[in-house]
Formats: sequence, structure tokens, C-alpha cells
Amino acid sequence: MAPAGSAPERAVRSATRARARLALVLLIAVAAGLPAMATAHPHAWIDLRVTLDFDSDGRLASMHQLWVIDPTYSHMLLEEMTRDMDGDAGIDSVLETVGPRMLDNLAEYDHFTELEAGGETLDTPPAESPELRLEDRRLHLGFEIPLDRHDIGAEEDFTYRVYDPTYWIEIRHDPGDVIQVNRGDGCRVELEEPRPDPQLVRYAATLERESRSPIEDLGRHFAEIARLECE
Repeated sequence: MAPAGSAPERAVRSATRARARLALVLLIAVAAGLPAMATAHPHAWIDLRVTLDFDSDGRLASMHQLWVIDPTYSHMLLEEMTRDMDGDAGIDSVLETVGPRMLDNLAEYDHFTELEAGGETLDTPPAESPELRLEDRRLHLGFEIPLDRHDIGAEEDFTYRVYDPTYWIEIRHDPGDVIQVNRGDGCRVELEEPRPDPQLVRYAATLERESRSPIEDLGRHFAEIARLECE
């Protein structure tokens, strides 16, 4: 007997039957249970595109993130999402259903986003407006993190990092994209390259050959630091 519900609902239910490890939390909603890639480290990579928006009072209002997932994982995700689709169901309807589920699962881990202002770590507000689409064989996950509750002005030292805590997914700003700052006259974002301890680099390189768990927040040591600078 065929499972009840629409094709998109069946696709989501099928894809969420099992739990993948924390490193695959991005993929839980649509790819739990997929076999791990056994060669390169990290397992997957994401090109990150960021836009920061100021409000009319000169305070940071929001951060928009776009994650462009690598072609290999995009292909695996699409296969999982469409496996139980009816012939008449379109991929767009499935993506529309799955996008919010992905965002819900990422919320437990602050959407892989760390915020700091004035030297203090800030709570990462729940993300809004999820959008999942397919373009040039790559899945694009977009969402917005509201920042107005933190009352961050251009004069404050604001930084952010976006990283998978276990470093199984490498997240780097897209080298072909400029970090946009809207309504922030004289403001730009500068990237600081990570300088992980050589021992951590060696440790990360052995993770796929060992059965032990990664150390806590390993990915943070490999993350770019994005710093807002305003004249």
C-alpha cells in the first residue's frame, strides 16, 4: 500500500527516518542515512554568500546567508528527495517543503553561525525566510537571521563565523562573491584567514581513519573570521 500524503510529504518522511551524525545536521531533513563519503576531508563543502543590512537608524538589522552546496552532495540530496516522488510532482514543490525542515534542524546548532559584538558572544536568533532552490546542479539554501534585537551599531566591533562544529563540512565565503553591506555607508566586511594549530590540522586529517569523535567545536579553528569595518 502506498504511503498516505502528498509526494513532497512522503519524500520528507522518507528522508527523515534516520539520524545522521552532527556533522551532517545540514542534511538531516533530506539526507539522513546517506552513506558517508570515504575519501576526501571534509566530506562536503559550501560556498557562503552573505549580505548585511542596516536599518535607517544605522543599526544592523539582518544577515542574509546563501549556502551553495557542492555538486556531489547536491546530487545525492536530490536523489534522496525525489526517490518517492510521483511522476506528476515537480521538484520545486519538494524543495519548497524541504527547505523549512532543513532550517528547523539547523536551529539547534545556531545555523552554524557564531556572532560577536564588543568582544562578547551573542545569541544567534532563529533564522527566517528559508528558500531552497536548484541552480547549475547545485542546491542553494538561503535564509535570514534578524539582528535588530542585539542593537549593533556601526561603531561596534562586530564579527561572525560560519562553520560546521565538527569540520566535516567546510564552509568558506565564495571567492567569486563580494560580501554586501546595504545602507551601511562607509562599511565593509574584511575576512581573516584561520590559523589552526598544526596539531589540529593533523588531527582533522586523520578523522576519517579513526573511530573516535571529533573534539568539541573543531570546525571553529578552521573558520574564517568576518569583521565589519566602518569608517
